[in-house]
Amino acid sequence: MKEILAPCGGYESLKAALNSGADAVYVGMKHFSARKNAENFSDEELKTAVEECHKRGVKLYVTLNTLVYDSELEEFAQCIRTAAECDVDGLIMQDLGAAALSKEICPELPRHASTQMTLNSVSGIKAAEKLGYTRVVIGRELSKDEIDEIAENTRLQLEVFVHGALCVSVSGQCYMSSLFGGRSGNRGLCAQPCRLDFSVDGRHNIMSLKDGSIVGRLPELPRITSFKIEGRMKRPEYVACAVDACRRSLDGEAYDAERLAGIFSRGGLTEGYFDGTMSGMQGIRGKDDVENSAAALKGIKELYKAEYPRYELNIKVKIKRGESICASGTYSGRNNIGGIIFAHMDIFPEEAKGAPLTAEAVCERLSKLGGTPYYAGEITAEVDDGLYVSAAVLNDLRRSLCLMKGGSTHEYKLSKRDIRAMIPRKAEPRKGEIRYRAEVHTAKQLKQALSLDFDIIYAPMGLLDENTPDKRRIAVIPPLILSDCEEETAARLVELRDMGFNKGLAHTLGHAELLKKCEFNILGGYRMNVLNSLAAKACSDYGFWDITLSFEGTAAVLAEINSPRPVGIVAYGRLPLMLARRCPIMDGKPCGRKTPFGAGESCNRCIKDRQGNDIPVLCGGNCVELLNPDTLILSDKQNILKQFDFAVLKFTVEDDIKPIYDMYRNNGKPEGRLTRGLYFRGAE
Repeated sequence: MKEILAPCGGYESLKAALNSGADAVYVGMKHFSARKNAENFSDEELKTAVEECHKRGVKLYVTLNTLVYDSELEEFAQCIRTAAECDVDGLIMQDLGAAALSKEICPELPRHASTQMTLNSVSGIKAAEKLGYTRVVIGRELSKDEIDEIAENTRLQLEVFVHGALCVSVSGQCYMSSLFGGRSGNRGLCAQPCRLDFSVDGRHNIMSLKDGSIVGRLPELPRITSFKIEGRMKRPEYVACAVDACRRSLDGEAYDAERLAGIFSRGGLTEGYFDGTMSGMQGIRGKDDVENSAAALKGIKELYKAEYPRYELNIKVKIKRGESICASGTYSGRNNIGGIIFAHMDIFPEEAKGAPLTAEAVCERLSKLGGTPYYAGEITAEVDDGLYVSAAVLNDLRRSLCLMKGGSTHEYKLSKRDIRAMIPRKAEPRKGEIRYRAEVHTAKQLKQALSLDFDIIYAPMGLLDENTPDKRRIAVIPPLILSDCEEETAARLVELRDMGFNKGLAHTLGHAELLKKCEFNILGGYRMNVLNSLAAKACSDYGFWDITLSFEGTAAVLAEINSPRPVGIVAYGRLPLMLARRCPIMDGKPCGRKTPFGAGESCNRCIKDRQGNDIPVLCGGNCVELLNPDTLILSDKQNILKQFDFAVLKFTVEDDIKPIYDMYRNNGKPEGRLTRGLYFRGAE
């Protein structure tokens, strides 16, 4: 069955979704939701919401989709238990450790892999399948062809965003809000700095995208299970309008596209990602958009004023002399929900003093099912001659039949295991000097790094060939986006393996699965977003040799992570603000520069923020990295670096890396403009 999945930031939005024809809804609890600033649901409200949904055969999923610190694991575990006790239909999750915790607490509770997990390839989906997820939420940045390719190669349920706000960043790979304002999008507090005025070549607001909408193209996605609407921060009218449009589109009916665009937009709607064009997607919310929204809001409450009729109800009534009035009904609907309803009135029909009651009049009265989840099917009545029953009694009989019945329950079994027993033992720390690793981007940087005493060098696979020296010291970096080059990447990895390379850097589960398939040892990159001990253990269980922890945690928090494998941190470099599929400089159009497999000389161009700071844009083949204007430097913080098994020096725009290497080896004091990242101030 196809599912229209609606966002519900609060109870009024839930009502709008149910009464507009949603098949499922997703909500947040008061904690650990990627939309912390939505109204969200208390424990009691969640229980009531589930009951209301299940009466109608509608599913309810809970978003527990933020990254979690070790100090929050016990509270997170209680949220899982509460969700299971409320009988929710699934959890949407990002954090690998949190997902492992959910599996331990309630194995039967379905887990959906959040779009924040950056599962944008066939390999990524296969990894999710191995980890026990039942559904994957595909990234909003994928094209129709890429979605189709994934759908053809998995048995998992797939969920696709079909309407709502678009991120300019690849899902799960944006750190701009953290680095600029200390509010992490991965922790549910994105401040949307990308909506501010970034400029290049006289063009402004180049990072802000129009909302995406492929509502009219739902029939083109036959293998997709769930059509998801974004908008837990939006008002109920928006939810009702979007659900109604999706419902009509999926049912092959015309929908009001003008009203849908008018209810909320940023200079219109776009299909850019879906079509694979990625140009002309820029948009900001202007005065016209606000005025159009005000006009579109009028009359929209009519969409969810009454119950959406989900089930056909067939009714049989008996009105017999000397017998109490009774009726039965059978109902069935699109959601594979059905059953039998009985209604018995402790009332006997009277002898008619005027015109007697007819079967036709009874059927007409009972067919008025407006405001209920039913629509009239076959209605039959057996009525003895010469009897009278008041209209009020027949109305009560109809109401009794239309009382919504409780849906099925899952009866989840909850483990009582103490989560502290799940925390892994910490690997034995290495003694002696700090071990440094280099991440390079250009051929010149690679040549320099090979001449220096780096423990391991991460290098894009496009820089490597059979003539590359010291192959066992190099970890191959696959393209950061695999969706449009997975087969080519796999073939090249096999070639590199046969040349003698044996290590690869995984920034996503898709990378890890592909590297494992090609018989590489897996090293974990910081884009895996590991912030707790259980996530580190999950990576170890999957086959990672080590892991570079997320730079969104403080040094103190990261140092407390227990991992069965060695862990490191990024200690130097222009930290990525985001990874994007469309180049903001070229407005998504190809620049013509050949960067095979994510390597090569960049255009050496920047965009500017509102303060006039230059933000470098680094070419990556089929994507770009936007880099922080300030360089992270920790060369004088050796006491911090010694708490970890290794430290990564990330080279991007540097022409000469040896002075930086020397500065770290000699505990040098940095000069000029720099940042300490989030290692001291942290991010909410």
